Amino acid sequence: MGRGSDILRARILALFLDLAFVATAVDLPALLATVLIWRFFPAARPALPYLWAAAAAAAVIGFLLRDRSGGTARRLLALEVRREDGGKPGAWRSVARNLPLIVPFWNLSEALPVLRDGEAARPADRRLGLRVARTL
Repeated sequence: MGRGSDILRARILALFLDLAFVATAVDLPALLATVLIWRFFPAARPALPYLWAAAAAAAVIGFLLRDRSGGTARRLLALEVRREDGGKPGAWRSVARNLPLIVPFWNLSEALPVLRDGEAARPADRRLGLRVARTL
């Protein structure tokens, strides 16, 4: 097991941690609102699908913006997403970097280089001038 496989594991774990952070931040308030509506405001029950649609949209937006400041889960795993000049990616680069991950089949073309070599840049990262690097 080399350095590339360690970074690959960290990058995969960071993806799943980011998904868990975003899902928790969105789903817990939506679940609490659902319980309150179901129990105390039964006339508002028809609005629940709209509440969950809004929660799903918020989760997608949260996932797309997850790297704007370098990545929360990545920092926990001593990884960071940075521009070539060392700056943080920002919102637009974060969206452009993560959008391919939610589009079927495009996500496979983004993942294959990383799965072959944990230190490889994703195609979106190369286009945007971003890199994932160890911070330790």
